Amino acid sequence: MHEPDPFKGIPSHVINEIAEHVAVEQFPAGHVLFEKGKFADTLYILEDGAIDISVVGEKRLSLAVNEPGEMFGWSALVEPNEYTATAQCVKESKVIKVDGELLARVFERHPSEGLTVMRRLAGVVASRLVSSYQEILA
Repeated sequence: MHEPDPFKGIPSHVINEIAEHVAVEQFPAGHVLFEKGKFADTLYILEDGAIDISVVGEKRLSLAVNEPGEMFGWSALVEPNEYTATAQCVKESKVIKVDGELLARVFERHPSEGLTVMRRLAGVVASRLVSSYQEILA
């Protein structure tokens, strides 16, 4: 599943405000980026590699993040700021880490752009929810 870029069409001065505070990091296969239930403070954007997003209960639900530009860890932008799944690198992966609080402050200064990004992000979340429903019912 290739997701649309939530930042597409956002003015460059807003993108530059965000870009000043991101970190690009490389992680080995098997590295856990975040765990379900932990405090969510970072939004991630995949640059290269593959990430498994999973929730384990009676059944294990899994979502592959393997397209550059795909976002995950969106819980950093919404209350109660708790990751709803665990993210683990399937292979060596490079990710862009965006501080959720910083992003919220940028969106407060630029509400129109923030609303655009959040609407697109809501679309991504809804799409993943539908995929999860299909997996459960399969």
